Amino acid sequence: MLKRVPQRPLPHLRDRNVEACVVGAAIVRLGHASECRPEPSLVSPPVRRSASFASLERTCFSPREAAALAGQASFRVAIAVGSKTIAVCFSRASAAAAFAERFEDMLSTRAADVTIFAVDLDGEAFFWRSSDEVYRWRGPLHRELLSFFADGVALHEYLTTSSDLGLHAAVIARGSRAVALVGASTVGKTTTALAAAARGFALYSDERCVVQKKRVVPFLRAITLREGGRALLLDDAPSANALGTALCALPPRGDQSIGARRLLGDAAGGPSLELAAVLVIEGRAARPEVDACSLHAGLPALLRSMLSRETGIERAARALREFRGVPLFRLILGPPYATVDAIEGTLCGALGGA
Repeated sequence: MLKRVPQRPLPHLRDRNVEACVVGAAIVRLGHASECRPEPSLVSPPVRRSASFASLERTCFSPREAAALAGQASFRVAIAVGSKTIAVCFSRASAAAAFAERFEDMLSTRAADVTIFAVDLDGEAFFWRSSDEVYRWRGPLHRELLSFFADGVALHEYLTTSSDLGLHAAVIARGSRAVALVGASTVGKTTTALAAAARGFALYSDERCVVQKKRVVPFLRAITLREGGRALLLDDAPSANALGTALCALPPRGDQSIGARRLLGDAAGGPSLELAAVLVIEGRAARPEVDACSLHAGLPALLRSMLSRETGIERAARALREFRGVPLFRLILGPPYATVDAIEGTLCGALGGA
């Protein structure tokens, strides 16, 4: 759970003049100061797996404090999520660059529907959209972790203040249909989605299913390739393929982050599509299993993965409305390519055609 901490006075902040000038293709510098603090090395340690949105404390600012801190957020990066645009304004240029790298396939120059501020100051970092709902991290942050938390806050604020809906799910597509693979972190969503892409599916996301007006839109945040998942894909590949060649070109050890289009080319993204099926990943075995389940049986898993503006009983009612008529399946993962074969066979039987 997010921890709420008492409001406290902020350190004295110098005023900044605001003047817009472009600093590269993706980052717009909104302000400047007479002197700049040194930036850390661009080679940063990976985001540790224990870090999450839930690690942040919750506090608030007065409007005056929020305005003063916002003046420190000089570097703006905007991303497009379907018809919506989210902008994040950073106080640190290197964090803005890391965020732009993380969303290289989603960068936008459109006007923002949602604006988030990410300011690190005196050993603490603050993230907010509104002054009465501020997220705080105590302690220093390297650029990757600052970008990571800004990502989490931006997505949370966007989905909890709009009519759109998100699922913690990978999304693959074929023809006019999108399929969500719902599951917890590290359960195997990315590995399965990449195996599907190697078999001719389009990858819409390895992490987040975003639904706008009943249509799934691509969410092409950079793919995090776990070392174990890469090994599974390479060991299970029935023959050499373009994905295997790309995976072999990456460093052999450790987790790696890479843009979806760098890895998959035109197989990443596409137009908005109807959500044709949801598969809930429930474990792993020697052989894959796909079994149909009812909406009421799958509802707990959907609610665990769902992010929207509704709360309580209204949230459950929203899930029932959104997923009524969408086929649900329980999925036990096997070897990646065998799992894709099982998924494809099930979908062809249940939905018919491509």
